[in-house]
Amino acid sequence: MKKRNLFIAVSMLTTMTGVSIEAHHANSLYDGSTNITISGTVSKWQFINPHAGLWLDVMNENEKIQEWSAEFQGTLDLYRHFKFNKDTFKSGDEITLIGHPARTGGPTISTLIVVFADGTEVNVRSAPD
Repeated sequence: MKKRNLFIAVSMLTTMTGVSIEAHHANSLYDGSTNITISGTVSKWQFINPHAGLWLDVMNENEKIQEWSAEFQGTLDLYRHFKFNKDTFKSGDEITLIGHPARTGGPTISTLIVVFADGTEVNVRSAPD
């Protein structure tokens, strides 16, 4: 009973004072001290939460196709600030991504900038407000 009353009291206090409790997770998977650039063909685009994801077929240094994954922020930010939606990328689109590489050296990137085939650049980590 005491735990329940404490929970209710803390919940009410948090609600009344407007204290924000936010979920947070680190980007420790990526090396934020460096950027890489990859170019290739979109194979898949998932406009879903908690993070939108893109898969890109990239020609590696051995002239072989390597699948890369690219992480974006959540769909709400992508839509609100950049008007991205489920149809922004289609399979077969040629794009370039600039972002932070995986610390493991694996084929994944935390996307900072998207360069579309027409040359349009969108910095998806900088809201144009």
